[in-house]
Amino acid sequence: MAERVDHGYETWSEKFKRKFNENPWVPIGCLATTGALLMSSIKMKAGKSQDMQYWLRARVALQGLTIVALVAGSMALQAQRKEKLVDSAEGQPRNEATTEIIREQKRGKEKAEFEERLRGAEIAHAEEQASARIAGGVRTEASTANESNGMQGAVNSGVPGSSKSSSSWTKWFWKSPPDDPSKKS
Repeated sequence: MAERVDHGYETWSEKFKRKFNENPWVPIGCLATTGALLMSSIKMKAGKSQDMQYWLRARVALQGLTIVALVAGSMALQAQRKEKLVDSAEGQPRNEATTEIIREQKRGKEKAEFEERLRGAEIAHAEEQASARIAGGVRTEASTANESNGMQGAVNSGVPGSSKSSSSWTKWFWKSPPDDPSKKS
């Protein structure tokens, strides 16, 4: 009269069935590898070294294919589970897995928006550089004309919006005071 109580555990056979349904190539590859190893031991016992070598090489190849099947199946299963979580995340309460998926989606969206803004900024920067070169050439000619006329004023450094005085504040600060005409005799 032992009633089966489900504690969330699965038996070995249930787990094997579930894993076999998820990726059937791995258990098939394991059986094929074991069969090749068994055949090589039979051939060794019979004294047929050439046949034994053949089955040992077959075992290595089958083992490699089993590992490839394991990796490919894991990647496919991971993608399938991720897709399933995305589909079930809409309208469902959030847990850690769905929160992570939503974060990844948000990061992707933010990255796309950032790249779009960056392209716009690069275009605007190129336009500003072109207009600065055009305006810088005109300003440089104008400032040269002012200096040749003896006018002391702002000399453009070539960058729009920035100007440098022909005399710096340190020269003004350390400049000797003008001579006082009353002290002259």
